[in-house]
Amino acid sequence: MTQADFEARYREHPDPWGYETSAYEREKYEATLAACGPGPHRSAIELGSSVGVFSALLAPRCRLLVTVDAAPTAVASARRRLAGSPNVTTILGSIPEAVPRRDYDLVVASEILYYLDGPRLQDALDVLRGLTRPGAMFVAVHWRPSGPERPFAASQVHARLRALPWLTSTRNRPDPPGARDYLLDVLERR
Repeated sequence: MTQADFEARYREHPDPWGYETSAYEREKYEATLAACGPGPHRSAIELGSSVGVFSALLAPRCRLLVTVDAAPTAVASARRRLAGSPNVTTILGSIPEAVPRRDYDLVVASEILYYLDGPRLQDALDVLRGLTRPGAMFVAVHWRPSGPERPFAASQVHARLRALPWLTSTRNRPDPPGARDYLLDVLERR
């Protein structure tokens, strides 16, 4: 999917993937928040934040939360949702170009990395490597079924993350209930 495709979906429906109402999303958000830990995280970034539903749940655990999405309609919705959270900055732009250059101790990538083609995914990973220090957490969660709109399957993205020499897997427990629909990895920056 292109940025224009995403924007068209948000213009057609304000919550095209049911982030506010889906039982799948609620369950995934609970598991993702548990994976992020209680915080407080000094500086976190959420890639592909959409309308900000998960961002609103994550914000209280962060001293600073930066969210990035490329769809203007989604970003406008997220900004409205997060208006009462002064510790959140919501950025309109593409990954990795729009990622602010700062030091992050938490990176959350939920159902976004598999939309990046090979070179863009590599660029994003290179940028994130440069913006994190040893001990920073990476939480990646992606819907398992593949689709023609995504260059990669979740399993491919997660295998690539686990193979990076600068990340190590820290998740030593079975998938949470219902995780058969998504992959969830917690990694730490070496």
